[in-house]
Amino acid sequence: MKSHITWDNQKLEPVLITYNRSADLQRTLAAFLDAGLTGIKLHVLDNASTDDTASVVAAAQVQWPNLSYHRNRYNIGGNANILRAIEISSSEYSWILGDDDEWHLENIEDLIAIIEKGEADLIRLGWLASAESKGRSISAVELAGTEKMFFASISQITNTIVRRAIFIKYLPQAYMNIGDAFPHLVPVILGLGRDSLILYTIPNQIMTYKQSNEPSYYFGDLEWHNSWFRTSRFFQSDSLRKKFLQDGMDFLTKDKPSFVRQFVLLLKISLKFKSHGMKQGEYLLSMFAYGKGWRLRLAGIIMIYSLLPASAAKWLRRIYFRLSGRPDEGLHTDRSRL
Repeated sequence: MKSHITWDNQKLEPVLITYNRSADLQRTLAAFLDAGLTGIKLHVLDNASTDDTASVVAAAQVQWPNLSYHRNRYNIGGNANILRAIEISSSEYSWILGDDDEWHLENIEDLIAIIEKGEADLIRLGWLASAESKGRSISAVELAGTEKMFFASISQITNTIVRRAIFIKYLPQAYMNIGDAFPHLVPVILGLGRDSLILYTIPNQIMTYKQSNEPSYYFGDLEWHNSWFRTSRFFQSDSLRKKFLQDGMDFLTKDKPSFVRQFVLLLKISLKFKSHGMKQGEYLLSMFAYGKGWRLRLAGIIMIYSLLPASAAKWLRRIYFRLSGRPDEGLHTDRSRL
């Protein structure tokens, strides 16, 4: 363990949300312990886990007196738990941690310095941030309109620290979006349009988002895309709304983002699930309704989806897997993390 590191807990009390991932939780707590961060107050919010999460926290508390454990009486769902986390602490800034991200806590002093100043409304820990934004205080609305994948970056809860007053101001609207998976984005979206938010990006990245192999909120159909598109309804600016939608699609195709590739991606997902007898029309129509800047593309996808029989979709799926040399694993649905 490194030497003792702390900060003003009235400035920042992180809340780590977790559910049935005790091994990931243990690794995350170990990372903070090894970095010497036992002087900070950290809350663990357990969404009624059925594994040994409580025991993992209890073991860490032996070395970490400021580690608090909270357990929901019932599983309220991942999205509701994000907003519950905002109410667990009362520090000036709200920082919600995922339980399975990768940490680079050797750079934690950068975060401590900017938290102590208290000038930034939003603080990013560096994931997906442009080199030009790092180490700088910038108008959030200006950066939102110019930086590639800005909204993908701030959508990751661990990567973004928000002044609590902003969350509280728009908390009722955030609760309205629980069903669309990005409740924590709503206060930032509304703040961009109504408040002069200043964003600071840590110069040396502190965390990296880790794509989990565990069951998540979705199982691969258009639910995620539909939630992202519906969340765009909170924008007051059409240009930022279009940028938001594009950032989400660019993130999904970040190795080679292009108009054609993104069109094919949505079409492939739609036909894949149609071939398994799962209807996607309601998602496509909803995306069309909220998809400013995407409606022409979505109209084409809806037309193909509507005209192509399920039998033809099955045939195309078999051809795809045969040509790609990959096994067709079918569909594996798991809604347990909802």
